[in-house]
Amino acid sequence: MAISYEWTPEEQQDYARNKLFKYIKDYVYPYHPYYRKLFKENKIDPDRLSTLDDLRRIPITTKEDTLADQKSFIMQPKLPDSPYDLAEIGTGKKLEYVFKTLRTRYLRDVYGKPRSFEERVKQTAAAEWNPIHFHMSGGTTGVPSMATYTNYDIKNVIPWIAGMLYLFGWEASMRGLNMFPALPHLAFFQVVFAEFGCDHGSSIFHTCGGKAIPTEKQVVIAGMMPFDMYIAIPSYMTYWLKTAIEMIEGGEAPRPDPVKYAVLAAEPLSDEYRAKLKDQFERIGSPGIKIIEGYGSTELRAAFFECDEKSQLHLNPEFYFWEILDPDTREPVKWGEPGVLCFSHIGWRGSVLLRYWMGDLIQGGVIWEKCSHCGLTIPVLRPPIGRAARDFTKIKGARVPLMNFQNAIRRVEGVDSFQVIVTKEDEEDITSRDRVYVYVSVKDGADVQAVKAGITKQVKIDTEISPDMIEVESPEKIEQRLFERTGLKADWVVDRRQLHV
Repeated sequence: MAISYEWTPEEQQDYARNKLFKYIKDYVYPYHPYYRKLFKENKIDPDRLSTLDDLRRIPITTKEDTLADQKSFIMQPKLPDSPYDLAEIGTGKKLEYVFKTLRTRYLRDVYGKPRSFEERVKQTAAAEWNPIHFHMSGGTTGVPSMATYTNYDIKNVIPWIAGMLYLFGWEASMRGLNMFPALPHLAFFQVVFAEFGCDHGSSIFHTCGGKAIPTEKQVVIAGMMPFDMYIAIPSYMTYWLKTAIEMIEGGEAPRPDPVKYAVLAAEPLSDEYRAKLKDQFERIGSPGIKIIEGYGSTELRAAFFECDEKSQLHLNPEFYFWEILDPDTREPVKWGEPGVLCFSHIGWRGSVLLRYWMGDLIQGGVIWEKCSHCGLTIPVLRPPIGRAARDFTKIKGARVPLMNFQNAIRRVEGVDSFQVIVTKEDEEDITSRDRVYVYVSVKDGADVQAVKAGITKQVKIDTEISPDMIEVESPEKIEQRLFERTGLKADWVVDRRQLHV
């Protein structure tokens, strides 16, 4: 039985809660190392979960919890060499694999080698549990946090999540130009999932980002064939459009056919930002474009989008259980009130989280009602989105813990002191690209070029972005910078952007 988007919000919420409790009982408690241990420590009986109050007995999970032992957040049955207290696959589950195998037609592997029935059954079981894909993002300590996906996820969950990208009117006959950089991040792979995970996936050309195909070359490609949709980080999109305008008006590139949609994610979009982008699109010949906003994270393992321009973000109510919690008390708030987004996975394999504290303060709250645009009854996330604690920021589309800058630079041999400035290419223009400047003093006798190279490398490793400038200054100048604002506490990282993300 699947959820119906014609049900009332209360019916959907009851369905999601009951499905979550059954999932916890049948899969999470037996096969999830972290939560099996957590339930035992807190004397939580999965057989007795039935109400929201029961759910709230499960402690909140934070990023710090996941980084302590990432393997313990991957669903896995008990194996002979497993270090975790887990349940073995039961007889009923084994019979399920047998029946599934009997229904398959293929008696050979991809190389044509015959397989025994036992080998085929093992392969059926492996398809549910073995991670076949993972991507990651930076963490609070510089350790990347991972999201793993099994064959089961790719075939049974991803199509339903990725398919929501088509709500705004993207059709199989359309072409998309994906400008996200080809990195092991959700931002890139969400588009790949939507392309290959859905039976009606449309044609997409992946530029793999400006470092793989220079922006100028992308503009030329855009003019060579009709594209219905551009997919990008907002700050790169505005830079791309600025470049396109200059090339088109200078006669260096043909004007592209009108574009219907711009799907933008990884950075927030203000009304001013949208207006600036629309002006730029009009100058390249797309006056009627609709700008669709997206929101996602590595921990979610998916991204969500608007069904129409400014319709606000549509969340999936079948494979996630959503909560909005008070940032201070961590108690639930009413639908539509501001709070921090918290979610539990339902039905996934691979990496699974329960009551995960996103840290994103949803200032417009989440409403659960029939959408006036698409007609679906669905939970809708209403921006603006901020941070409940200002320990993170978004830079060039990447979520960056501010402490990572300090940890990275301090690890570089020869560094005496430093300050990091996060700003805009044009500080008067909130739509211009993010810039990261590092001012550093070096120890006596240190090789300046080696220090600069070390900072570039270490910052890239720990934050996934590269400094745009590294300037060496005297220790006195750096000290003046650090204490200029308060005179008491050093400002190691300063965000000068008008648009706080």
